[in-house]
Order: sequence, then C-alpha cells, then structure tokens
Amino acid sequence: MPIKERIRRPKIYRGWWVISAPFLASALSVGAGQYGFGLFIEPLEDAFGWNRSQISASLSFTAVGSLIAPFLGRVMDRHGAKYIMAGSMGLIAISYLLRPLMTELWHWYALSLIQYLGYTGGTILPAGRLVGIWFQRTRGRVMGFTAMGANFGGLVMPPLLGLILPILMWEGSYLVLAVLSGAMMLYTLAFVNEHPNSPDTGEDESMTRNSPVVLTGWTLQEAMRSKAFYAITLAVMMGTFTYAAILPQIITHLTDQGVSVRTASVALSVFAICGMTGKLLMGFLSERITARYALMINFTGQAVFLILMTWAASPVVMWISVPLYGYFNGAFGALFQLVVQNAFGIRHYGSIMGSINLTTMVSFGIGPILAGASFDLTGSYTVVFVIVAVLFLIGALSMTQAGVPEHRPVKGEVSA
Repeated sequence: MPIKERIRRPKIYRGWWVISAPFLASALSVGAGQYGFGLFIEPLEDAFGWNRSQISASLSFTAVGSLIAPFLGRVMDRHGAKYIMAGSMGLIAISYLLRPLMTELWHWYALSLIQYLGYTGGTILPAGRLVGIWFQRTRGRVMGFTAMGANFGGLVMPPLLGLILPILMWEGSYLVLAVLSGAMMLYTLAFVNEHPNSPDTGEDESMTRNSPVVLTGWTLQEAMRSKAFYAITLAVMMGTFTYAAILPQIITHLTDQGVSVRTASVALSVFAICGMTGKLLMGFLSERITARYALMINFTGQAVFLILMTWAASPVVMWISVPLYGYFNGAFGALFQLVVQNAFGIRHYGSIMGSINLTTMVSFGIGPILAGASFDLTGSYTVVFVIVAVLFLIGALSMTQAGVPEHRPVKGEVSA
C-alpha cells in the first residue's frame, strides 16, 4: 500500500462508529426504560396518587414493539437502518419530553405506548443488520459487543437517575432523558450508514475500495418454506421467557429466600456484568462452532443454573447460580440474532427477524402471568423457574432441527 494511502487510512475502523449507535441506543433505552423504571414509581405515586399496579401496567406496552416489528423490518430492508433507528429514538424522546405535562393516568399510558413503539426499531433490528454488513469476518464477537449495550445501560442509567431525581425531581429527570434520546437520534443520523468501502472481511482495504458490499440472503417467503425458520422461531420464543418471566423476579426471589435487599442488589449488578461477559465470549464461541451450537449450549446453561437458583438460600449456591445464569442470560440476546443471520443472510434480515420477533408477544404475554400465578399459588417462584427451565430445554431441542438451509440466490440481488 502506498505511504500516502497508509497516512490517510483511518486509525479506527469506521464500522465501530456505526455499531456504537445501536450499543448506545440500547444502553439509553433499556437502561432508563427498564432498569431505571422502578426509580420513578414512588415519585409518580406521590405526584398523582396512582398505585404501583397502575404505574407498572405500562410495561405491558413492551409487546407493541413485537407487534410492529414485521412492518419495521420490511421498511428497514428497503430503506436501511438509519432512519428507522433515528425515528425510533425520536419517538422515545417525544415520550419523555411530554411526561412533565401529564395530568391523567391515560396520559401515562399513551406516552408509554409511544415510548415502547420505539424500542424494537431503536435497538434489536438495526443492530443485527448493521453488524452483519460491517463485520463479516468477526460478526459473532461484534454482535456480542453490540448487544452488551443493554447491560451497560443497566449499570450506568440507574445510578445516574438516582443522582438527578432528588435534584431535578421526576419532571426534570424525564426532560434529561428526552435530551439524551434526542442527542442519540442526531448521533444516529451522523454516524450510521450501510455503505462500507472495505467491510471487515480480512481483506486489504486497497483491494476492496471499489468493491461494494453485496447483501445476500433469503426472502421472508423463502425462509417461511424452510423447517429452520420454524425451529428458530420456536427457540427464540422459548428463550425470551428469560426476560418476561425470570429477570423481573430475581431480586424478589432472592429476598424471599432470605437474602438481604442489599446483597440481592449487589447480586443483580454481578448478574448484569456477567451478562456482558457472556455476550462477548459466547459471540467468540459462535465464530468457532457456529451460532446454532452456541445457542444450544446457552439454552442448556440457562436451564441448569435457573434450576440451581431455586436453592439460592445457600450463599454458595446463590453466588454460583446468579452470576452463571446471568452469563448465559446475557449471551442469548446476541446469539439468537446471529442464528438468524447465519441461516438466512442479511439482505432480508429485517423482514425475517421482525416476523420471528412477533412471536415473542406470547412469552411477554404469558411470562408475567406464570410468574404471578407461581407466587400466588405456592408462595414462591420455584414453579415458574422449573417451567421456564423446561422451555429452555425445548428451545435447545428445537435448534437441533435448525440446520442452516442450503443457500438459494435471490433474484435481483443488489449491492449495499
């Protein structure tokens, strides 16, 4: 490579700037909207007299993101991830900006609906597409890193909100979140694009400068005619019970087992850190043994350590089961996206992933009911933990039927 070209060559690969957008968007959206949600409950109770059930009911709108995922996926396949992602962050910003004007409970629900409309388009869908385009050789580890954004948000956003809430009150804190979300929208517009001159393929940039990336893959219709599509869909639906039925109950389960609130909070922080580690390391593993086999290992690991967590009254068991369940729980968020990419390609990833994501309405609809019924009927979460562990094993078995289909070129493939 000529010296002049070496001097001009950027020190940091441009793809890292691109995937930093979904990483930060997940950190902000999930960190504030889920991990930090509980910090606003008491201020809203004091301000409006709403009870906790009324306030927490807004979380049910999370399913709205799954409902519109197929539509967003089709639009993303045609027009790219940038404007879908920026528009989604804009919706989240608007939902926060208007909250200081609330006077009625239905205002809270309407703004929560707007907020959760932006979740899927701001995080899951663009992350998979952008990583697939920019990191063809190191896709597994980079997908793991990108998916770490949600865990990073869980570590950063609650402490930040804990600092500003006493100073700015709930109204000012929501305005801060509105400004941060708006800034994230501008960041997306500035850095996200899908036209790398030299994707991460292991080739020299001078050899690929004039060779645009060609997106290949099956259409949604072709994918739906394959056995792998339904096996992967079932596995993803089983896997998302980890978020719907287990994650919100971990602290309560630990305290019910006699663990102090302080120790349980520390354990949940360790859980989040191990989740970040799991995303990265299992992403590396997926490059060695394929994402399909890595996901089968992941399901088995989640099942084993979830069952073990039912004996969390023992400190030794708790400090083994919680971190290791967190490790596998975190890795799932990266692996299921890699499985879809490996099976069906990138060109129609949005449509296919959006359709698969639609079925998670089942897990998010049934999961909280299972958890509540388990506690109400038995006084503990043991029953739901066992049920979900069985569902994980069903997911692992389903993946045995999800061999990568033989690739069939799509008529009219175009370059990125």
